[in-house]
Amino acid sequence: MSLISPVLSALRFSLLLSLLLCGAAQAFTLQDLQQQLSAHQTVQGDVQQRRFLRSLEQPLISEGTFVMQAQKGLLWETRSPIASLIRITPDGMTQKDSAGNWQPLQQQGAGSQSQIRLFMDLLAGNTRALSGQFDLSLQGDAGDWTLTLGPTSSILKQIFQRIVIRGGQTVNQVTLSETQGDRTEILFSNLRLDQPLPADARHALEH
Repeated sequence: MSLISPVLSALRFSLLLSLLLCGAAQAFTLQDLQQQLSAHQTVQGDVQQRRFLRSLEQPLISEGTFVMQAQKGLLWETRSPIASLIRITPDGMTQKDSAGNWQPLQQQGAGSQSQIRLFMDLLAGNTRALSGQFDLSLQGDAGDWTLTLGPTSSILKQIFQRIVIRGGQTVNQVTLSETQGDRTEILFSNLRLDQPLPADARHALEH
């Protein structure tokens, strides 16, 4: 009986095992994602939100910009169809009124506030905070990853069925599937990392 076949089989098995071990050692983890996203002091860019409602054939679309500064907070500006500017800091959520003053944000529903807080946690790389409210499942690598969140708290279960976040160096898209069948897609573009903030945005986040 020839020994070539058993030797080749052993070599193939050894190579396969080496590849599997190498892949396991280089797996992209939640800790890796947290470090990657939290590496940036500032993130700013454009945002488009598409809201798909069961009662409408076409999605409701809003567009605007955002600015996030680590340890300071988040500015979320909607420019169309209705202009608004929301600020989230450790002190809470406020909205700029027509006179240019910051007022406590009026209740807009738990869903809207959860979306903004979720976005802030993601940009800051705060997967630890997310894990307290969701089951997290991460796939992919540092350049192309997908994070799926399944709500665990009773309040979030009433709002979301699941949340899927896709990204690379930072977050590129967030899809929120709600329990009643509606869906929201948030798309981020023209992202600028660790670039100087506009003077008005810097002032808003530091005062």
